[in-house]
Amino acid sequence: MDKKILRNYFYNILYQVFVVVTPLITVPYVTRTLGATYLGISDWTSSNVLVGCLGVSIYGNKEIAIVRDDVQLRSKTFWEIFIMQLISMALSMVAYAVFIFVGNEPQYRLYALIQGISLISVSLDVTWLFYGMEDFKMASIRNIIIKILSIVCIFALVKGPEDLALFIFINAVSGVLGQLWMWTQVKQYIVFTKISMRSMFARFKPNFMLFIPQIATSIYTMLDVSMLGYLYYDTAHVSYYQQAQRFIKMFLFFITSIGSVMLPRIANLNAKGENASIRHFIDTTLQMALFLAIPMMIGMDCMIGSFIGWFLDEDYQIVTILIQITSPIILFISLSNVYGTQYLLPIGKTKIYTTSVCVGAVVNATINYLLMPTMGAFGAITGSVISEFCVTFVQWIYIRKNTDIRVKMSYVFKYLIAACIMGVAVYFVSNALPMNFLCNLVSIACGVGIYFGLLILVKDEFTLNLFDKVKGMVLRHE
Repeated sequence: MDKKILRNYFYNILYQVFVVVTPLITVPYVTRTLGATYLGISDWTSSNVLVGCLGVSIYGNKEIAIVRDDVQLRSKTFWEIFIMQLISMALSMVAYAVFIFVGNEPQYRLYALIQGISLISVSLDVTWLFYGMEDFKMASIRNIIIKILSIVCIFALVKGPEDLALFIFINAVSGVLGQLWMWTQVKQYIVFTKISMRSMFARFKPNFMLFIPQIATSIYTMLDVSMLGYLYYDTAHVSYYQQAQRFIKMFLFFITSIGSVMLPRIANLNAKGENASIRHFIDTTLQMALFLAIPMMIGMDCMIGSFIGWFLDEDYQIVTILIQITSPIILFISLSNVYGTQYLLPIGKTKIYTTSVCVGAVVNATINYLLMPTMGAFGAITGSVISEFCVTFVQWIYIRKNTDIRVKMSYVFKYLIAACIMGVAVYFVSNALPMNFLCNLVSIACGVGIYFGLLILVKDEFTLNLFDKVKGMVLRHE
């Protein structure tokens, strides 16, 4: 990978690391201050508004990447997509208003109204411009600063369940402030230019083709929460489910972050017809996905109990089992991120991508309907795991039949054996030490050291190359 990709990956990782650290600071405080029931209300109403927040992030990212070398064409593309986004979000606001006053539970109406502020944030969102230009620095720094401000406000102002509305307001408004900040930097890449309304409206169809899989994806991600709130009698299970999903997915950033970075690069290479370079990048990121996902999945299963034991309140200890059941998602999402986000979407294979996520959505909704009423969060978790497998499986079938991109089983066995040995060590270390943050860090450090040590011992090429690049970067900065 070239220096620009590595730099963008670093900035994306920097922000995602902050995303991981943030719950370590806020979750213990919020779960104890608001409680599972009130936090479940926040998660549920948030999931409802996010259904209307499906914008043009993927489409805008891809289209800007294709024309990024021509400032006039880039500007024309930007304004056409942004105006289309405003029109789409205006319709979403109307639909959400109808939902609040017709379909929403009356006792949650105030919270739902406050959550609606997030729609303003999405209307102004131009992060796709910066991603398409492969400028991840601005978006990452912006997000970090805004999150710091929101954390400070939460600790300073949210003191009990009666402050739930204020808690929701802080989170919603922080998104709007972040987008306003991004707009101050738009002039670096965009100039004012006339656009054709016909060209603008012509963009609705290709964007809608990406909108369909986003709707489907929301079914087996965000709508899980909405369905759980409706189908199960105890709203605390909404919070249990959300906490389990957050713990799992917040560690996926090491893998999924490269997808955000690679999408504009692959789209640009595809526009230039550089297929050999595309194959090289996909092979590399596919191996990287296996290299990271397998030890993450096994390591989390082996030590999560010692982490949840001190991190969450006694009411949340059920989350340990939920996380262990959910852990296969790490591998499924990692592979589908390479197949879908890094390959199918950038090269224009939207139809097969849409098919895969629609299959996952149907499977998820069916399992949710059958299991949620009696199993609550356990039913939601089961649906999520099976649906993510189905998404990956459909994409894999297409990739196998139409390309020579393959998962090398030698890599799978190598990483699996090393991860299992690591997992045994982590299990005994984490259970032998007290349950606290420092001891968890010791367990993680032990696991990382064993995993990397074993791969170096067997002379794994990917690991050795990784260490050589890190060593080179360190020496250059000395």
